[in-house]
Amino acid sequence: MTFGKILDRVFQLVRANWRLFGGIALAPAAWIIAYYGAMFAAFFPVLKPLILQQQPHLSLMTIVWLFVAYILGWILTIVIYALYEPAAVYAALEANTGRRVTFGKAWAAAWRKAGRYIWLAILRALIVMLPIMVFAAVIGGAAGLALVRGQGGSNPYAAMMALPLFMLLYVGSMVYAVLVVLRLALAVPACVAEDVSAWKGIRRSNQLTYGAKGRIFLLALLMYAIAYAAFLVAELVIFFLGAVVALVGMALHLAMAPWGFIGIGVAAVIFLCALLAYAACIGAAFSTTFAVVYHDQRLRREGVAAAPAG
Repeated sequence: MTFGKILDRVFQLVRANWRLFGGIALAPAAWIIAYYGAMFAAFFPVLKPLILQQQPHLSLMTIVWLFVAYILGWILTIVIYALYEPAAVYAALEANTGRRVTFGKAWAAAWRKAGRYIWLAILRALIVMLPIMVFAAVIGGAAGLALVRGQGGSNPYAAMMALPLFMLLYVGSMVYAVLVVLRLALAVPACVAEDVSAWKGIRRSNQLTYGAKGRIFLLALLMYAIAYAAFLVAELVIFFLGAVVALVGMALHLAMAPWGFIGIGVAAVIFLCALLAYAACIGAAFSTTFAVVYHDQRLRREGVAAAPAG
């Protein structure tokens, strides 16, 4: 399939199965919004005195509990996304072969091998982040030693020389992360379709993405650009309608309480719904893209036509 045919196939599948794909993607999207909302509510009593330029009342126990809640939330986020990806990919793989699948069956396929997919998510994170962290530690340690001279006084010239090293680290990290993520892009489809282990899925992705990394990158970039543009348009429409309603209220001399607060609440709900729909749509688009590319790469490299997921 050419680039245009892959793109057309992805849009056909998403349009024909938008309820299924969007419904699967709503779970992680709703969790992310709920998690950040809960963390904001938890941090607000701490931030409020700072906003009002007052002395914050912080205790060590409060800081520890907030930190523990933040870490636990991110662990749950990793687990949810580790299970969401195979469920979404399974539905897309089945749809690409012409078979219908239900919401429950897609999630059941992920839950059956939950340990495998969570381990795959951990391995991918380590492969992407561990070399960057090691490289950052080496450069940071070298820069720290260069900045200290004599009795601990800082050296401005050493600081000027360390800046290019940190810029090199940043650029190199971004390039490395993109290249590795592209090599791992088909690990989940391989695990789902071929029923292989996490390590085998990573090796299969490395084999199947050979010669296709540029195509995968352009597809992902285009999907993101389309989704981002659609979100900006929706955001502009929501804020425009909100401004119109506010002007009408001012013209009619409506009191801020309760109508103004009701209007703000309604606008916030609409914005959250738009954010939820955006996250679900972009998740469905990416998972469907990787499923279609996986089938196409197997046909290109191994002559194996699309078959129902294992």
